[in-house]
Amino acid sequence: MYVLHSLVKSPEEWKAYATSTDVTSIPFRDARNVKENSRITSLRGVYFDASDALLPSLSRLIVFTDVLAFTAPETSISPYKNGTIQIVTRVLTANAPVKIVIPKDALGAMSIYAAILDQPVTVVASDSSLMLDLGPDSEYVGLSMSFHDGKLDYEYEKKYRESRSDELKASLNTQLRIALVQFWKNTSIAISLCSHVAKIATDQEYFNLLNTQAVALGQQLAGQALAGPDMSYAPVLVLNRYKESTQQALNSATAFELQFERFQDKGETAKNQKMAWDAMLAQAKNESNARVYLRNLALDKYNDARKTAQGCKNQFSDDEIALELRRIRFEAGIDKWKHEQKLKAVFQIIKAATTFAISIATLCMGNPGGGAGAAASVEKAVEAVAEAETIADQVGKILKSDTMKNLSKCVQALYKMYPLIQSIVDAVGKFELDPSVDIPSMDIISGTAKGDANAAAIVAVASWDKWILESDEQMEFAVDQGIDGAKDYRLQLRKHAINGKQLTQAQAESVKAGYEYVQAQMEVIVSQQQIDGLQKLRDEYVDQEVIYHLAESMFYDRAMALRTSVVLSLRNMTWAYRYWALAESTVVLDSRKALVEYQQDLSTLIFEMEHADSRYASDFQPFNYPIKSENLPVNFGTSMKDGILGSGRTGSFTLAPGGELASDFYEGWHYRLKGLDPTLRGILPKPSAVRDRIAIVELQITTSGIYADVHEDKIFRFASLPQVRRCSYELRPDGSRGDTRVNPAFDTKDHAEPTPFTQWKIKVLNPDDLMLDGLQGIDLQFSGHVRFDERRRKPKMLG
Repeated sequence: MYVLHSLVKSPEEWKAYATSTDVTSIPFRDARNVKENSRITSLRGVYFDASDALLPSLSRLIVFTDVLAFTAPETSISPYKNGTIQIVTRVLTANAPVKIVIPKDALGAMSIYAAILDQPVTVVASDSSLMLDLGPDSEYVGLSMSFHDGKLDYEYEKKYRESRSDELKASLNTQLRIALVQFWKNTSIAISLCSHVAKIATDQEYFNLLNTQAVALGQQLAGQALAGPDMSYAPVLVLNRYKESTQQALNSATAFELQFERFQDKGETAKNQKMAWDAMLAQAKNESNARVYLRNLALDKYNDARKTAQGCKNQFSDDEIALELRRIRFEAGIDKWKHEQKLKAVFQIIKAATTFAISIATLCMGNPGGGAGAAASVEKAVEAVAEAETIADQVGKILKSDTMKNLSKCVQALYKMYPLIQSIVDAVGKFELDPSVDIPSMDIISGTAKGDANAAAIVAVASWDKWILESDEQMEFAVDQGIDGAKDYRLQLRKHAINGKQLTQAQAESVKAGYEYVQAQMEVIVSQQQIDGLQKLRDEYVDQEVIYHLAESMFYDRAMALRTSVVLSLRNMTWAYRYWALAESTVVLDSRKALVEYQQDLSTLIFEMEHADSRYASDFQPFNYPIKSENLPVNFGTSMKDGILGSGRTGSFTLAPGGELASDFYEGWHYRLKGLDPTLRGILPKPSAVRDRIAIVELQITTSGIYADVHEDKIFRFASLPQVRRCSYELRPDGSRGDTRVNPAFDTKDHAEPTPFTQWKIKVLNPDDLMLDGLQGIDLQFSGHVRFDERRRKPKMLG
């Protein structure tokens, strides 16, 4: 299950991280190059103590590290005359504020680049000092300074300087390898690592593929953080379809790792190591088809997610127009009410809420032309509510500025992330055939204005829930006050917010799926590059240590790629189990487990699935719910009717578990549908369409692809493929329904059944054959099965 951890913040914790098996198992992670005659030293590693790394009397010292720790209150530097020190690190850590002391007689220069400072760091010369303005909240990535006669001259930098350093590239590769392991364990560290690598590699041709890999890995995690811990993918196939692919992936990983262990065994002869090299290289070549297959699956998943987001966007656009029409009347009513009341705070909050809702919609729609203005309007609305909160002794203040602020952060993060993904997907797809294709370079991981290095800055889609609740209660106050237009606006705002959340969820899932594809495609590209490189190294290898370590790092990547395939396959199974059982699997996903543990995980998942129903005393019970559109919550019936009569001939409604939005699905949990059969009540056939005293009504039923379900008090949310079903029935001349010709059933042989809790669309496919003007409503016939629970009761209906 997705967990958002806090970053560690002390030298002791960072040292434990750096000395963990997850890190020490990575080859080629450190290096020390010393040129004594020229006084030049280069250090590369994961963790250095500053007292050990900042060596004295050197003409040039370069330190590339993930973490640089200051374990003493003061650390002195004393380069050789006119010497230079360059520090590139992700983290500067200490237990208390620290000083870097420069002796008065020192003459030289120093540059420091760091993404995170656990404590304030001050550079002190005899006549001046400087506290470093670096870290997640700073606009700077580093600074360069010179020192002479006890004085400091410095200049901050907003961008990393261009570099073609192989040592820096090796350091970034190590950080990406750590991120790939932490992807499954610690989201915050993984996002921080990816953000750091992406930032350095942005707009640097030599590091271009590293930038793409870092962004792909990091934005998957950022998308998950935005979607929230209760959201997962729901594989469309039943669990049994994933068993075989998981076992195949495990067999491949096991065979490769046996040879990798032989290759790393220092006790093996050079001949046996070369045999292992040849065996691994042959298997890596043979696995190319599997990598392409996984890439293609990822692309299909992204395309489906993109369609889901576009469908939600289209519906939200219609909602935005309807909300704006009702806002005009409502604001006129507010202005009239203002002159009759003295509730300044409530007036200010309600006015701000109407502005906020429209501006948030502009950001959700990703309108680049109106984005800046919408963001400014959102900020002003938040400030207005915050000001109103300070006005004492007034009733009716319900909507909180923090609620609006959090929703704004979530939506603005996606506003930055979502529009970029398609161009990157397109470029990465072309790069395989044409390496000259320019892949867009970017340094945004979390989409937040500040704190890309800290996943805690990401606000989840759940922020919509508080907005839905508080804005609705605030508008209920307006209705109770008798403000003209308040009731209609309240209903439309609720609908707008519900579908806004659907859109945001769909966009977050699209970001995740897009970068899953980018990562899979980069694996195809990089693996081929490494295979070519390994073949070249093999041809040159005569027991050279440097070549051995280079090959070892590439074989490590190939082994991790196979392990990742196993974990991804197991993840599909845990997701399928979650959707079926509405429970979390006990299997813990981890790319660094012993291979035998993956076999145990597979057995555990099979056992959990086979015994999922043992928690209950009986099977599911079938249901048939006839629901008239007029009885749908939040006045969805009216908008459905208007949609079918409109130019698009499409009506929509949204159901959600819990509260009035559940409609008739309120008496249990684990609702699964066998079918939804709609009837358009009140329509007549056109005479030209009647054959043998009947005409045909042809409908298309579509779900958004964003689903939910409930078990006891816990709501589970899922993203999957949109369901599309054709429905047709006979229509008699008097308007009565005849036989069903195409049954809109959800077949469950190989595919999982959908829940009712999603956004539904019903489209008339042959409007020219029908007289729709007489449409009175839509009769919805739901059928399926459920587990009933007497503790659940029908809630109060809204609208």
